[in-house]
Amino acid sequence: MNAWMEEMGASQETDTLLQSIFANISDAVLVVDHSGTIVTVNAAMERMSGWSKEELVGSKHICEICLGMATCQEESTCTDCFFKRTQMPSFEMRVRTKDGREYPVAASSTRLPEGADGKMVMILRDMTMQLRAEKERYQHKLTNFVIQAQEEERKRISRELHDGVGQALYSILVGLNVLGQGKLSGPMKQHVTEIQQMTAKAMEEVKRMALELRPSALDDLGLLPALRSLIKRVEKSFGLSVDLHVQGEWQRYSAPVETALYRIVQEAMTNTAKYAQAHTLGIIFEAREKELVVTIVDDGVGFDVELAENKGSGLGLFGMKERAQLLKGSVDIRSVIGEGTTVIVRIPVAKGEAEDGHSSLDRG
Repeated sequence: MNAWMEEMGASQETDTLLQSIFANISDAVLVVDHSGTIVTVNAAMERMSGWSKEELVGSKHICEICLGMATCQEESTCTDCFFKRTQMPSFEMRVRTKDGREYPVAASSTRLPEGADGKMVMILRDMTMQLRAEKERYQHKLTNFVIQAQEEERKRISRELHDGVGQALYSILVGLNVLGQGKLSGPMKQHVTEIQQMTAKAMEEVKRMALELRPSALDDLGLLPALRSLIKRVEKSFGLSVDLHVQGEWQRYSAPVETALYRIVQEAMTNTAKYAQAHTLGIIFEAREKELVVTIVDDGVGFDVELAENKGSGLGLFGMKERAQLLKGSVDIRSVIGEGTTVIVRIPVAKGEAEDGHSSLDRG
């Protein structure tokens, strides 16, 4: 008798535990009968679908909620439905909610043993967050691929302009100089002189284009020399006074890090020079133990950052942030109309991130 009572107590305890699991599990669980009518659901299914237990049980057919299985060929199909099978351990389906929304779920189903009147148990897990995360990872990889391909193409074209077109123009200029030293009539000498001037201007333009695409100093000497060259060009072209300060022991870093920082600073300087009506621009590089921090401050007219981003007019700002995020960094843009703009860039670097074989650069 005592053994029977202990067995009954254990059975009741197991039933209570199973009921608690059914009620509190985060995945949606529903049971349908042999015809597909919903027999019972747990609280998670109520939250997922938007319908109450009373609205679902005995009233809704599984096909009113299920929008079909996902296959390799189709996102939603009823061909070879899971309901026709005894068991499907894993598949995807789309669920329709009470308010008409549709979203994907990971599902599994199994037909209960004989004696359960052909009932089927289904477990559904919301995949919305998972799919969003996968989409973000895919976009992250795609953006990284595009930026790398763009930089490689910029490097190739820059080299070709410098070594190909630039050298050809230089050879033409040398030939014109030799020709100009010969005995030429007045009009002919004037004509040669004009062609020399045009060729010299074309050489300068090709050089400028090659530098804009990708300065060779960035690959050969590193970030700071490339930026110092950029600063000189900006000061000369726009009359902007730029101060560069370097704090900490600066070294050569990996190509992705140096390229990203160069492009971000270049974009910030270009925006300041073209739109900010600024007189001075300050750039501070801090080489910290675990991160590189670049602060760019101007005394310009400022702008509404949120408005620019929401209107889509801040594509340059978006590109700056994208480049930093690809390196698990960040770009914080602070601006007040009439009070200038501050851009703070943070790029994490692991210990030993600096490239081997490069000595510390001179302090700026």
